[in-house]
Amino acid sequence: MGRNNTGDNTIYLLVGQRGAGKSHYAGRLIKNQPELSIVSRDAILIRLYGSTDTDPYSGAGHSVQKIMHRLLRRKLSTQTNLRLILDTFTSDSRERKLLINKMREYGATRIVALYFVTPLEIVDQWFWEKPGIAKMSEMSARRGEGLVFFSENAPGRDYKVFHELASQIDSDGFDEVIRIDPQKELVVLF
Repeated sequence: MGRNNTGDNTIYLLVGQRGAGKSHYAGRLIKNQPELSIVSRDAILIRLYGSTDTDPYSGAGHSVQKIMHRLLRRKLSTQTNLRLILDTFTSDSRERKLLINKMREYGATRIVALYFVTPLEIVDQWFWEKPGIAKMSEMSARRGEGLVFFSENAPGRDYKVFHELASQIDSDGFDEVIRIDPQKELVVLF
């Protein structure tokens, strides 16, 4: 589907591992810049499945991706001068490049990465504050609560792997890459 509009449609793709503060930061941006809109993978997951942590074999991830792309395609093909935050996880350059190509196909004229460089100690703290997850060491005490259990070193391991996979983000095809430390002042996007 090609573009049905003219104007500058900008997508701000949040890039960071779980616990980096992406969704919270997006909420702060929207509160301070109300002309922004958002499409959030997590919001779709929660609406459909009640949680962001679903069984990887359930097909939830695939159905949520289809819904997310349908929303993006509709917004980008029917609106002009759109400023949209896309809150979805991208694991590596290949996945980001595919997503960038799709967004351009849908009508995005500018795609900006908001790359979260949240310090590891903060990621570790925020990771364990997320609802629906707990440490494996708590498994016997919290069994039956519907939690997903992670090893104690999961945030640090994910942090290392994610940032290695994002080390070449400047060559992924974004029009701009803005590094974000969510503890600092909000960026003004336009």
